[in-house]
Amino acid sequence: MEKDFKDAVEKSTKAMKELEDKVEDIAEELSDSAGELWGDFKKKFADMSSKLDGASENISKVGDETTLQAHLGAMEARDKMEGMKKEIEEFVTKVSTDAQITLDTATLQAHLAKMEAEDFWKKKGKGITEDFNTSRESVEKLAVEAILEIGSFFEKLGANFSVKK
Repeated sequence: MEKDFKDAVEKSTKAMKELEDKVEDIAEELSDSAGELWGDFKKKFADMSSKLDGASENISKVGDETTLQAHLGAMEARDKMEGMKKEIEEFVTKVSTDAQITLDTATLQAHLAKMEAEDFWKKKGKGITEDFNTSRESVEKLAVEAILEIGSFFEKLGANFSVKK
């Protein structure tokens, strides 16, 4: 399970980095508002990448607590991706089609502010810990699935660039 977990983290991190590189290649052509929005997304990507890296490190450590932290980190990274999924899909679709776009930044900024809320982990963290104590294998499977979903999402977005250019 540890190898699957690490492989999933590596695949997801690679897909995220490839998408970031594709957008960076055209970043100079973005409007000011789109450039600012891209900067916000990059911060979110860095946060997700950090969560995945921490999860990968924790999975190698001995002990239930560090294993739990690894799985929680993976699920938190997935939750962050889910929180920005619609906005980043719209952004990538528009940017890959036309780099000189004007985005409705007020709406997107409102969504970004909503993503900042960490209520999910405050409300659900204890329940996840309890679930983990009763079903470790289930949580491990969920964590790997969450990481693979992140990788698939970013691979799909990255494919927009090669298809539409």
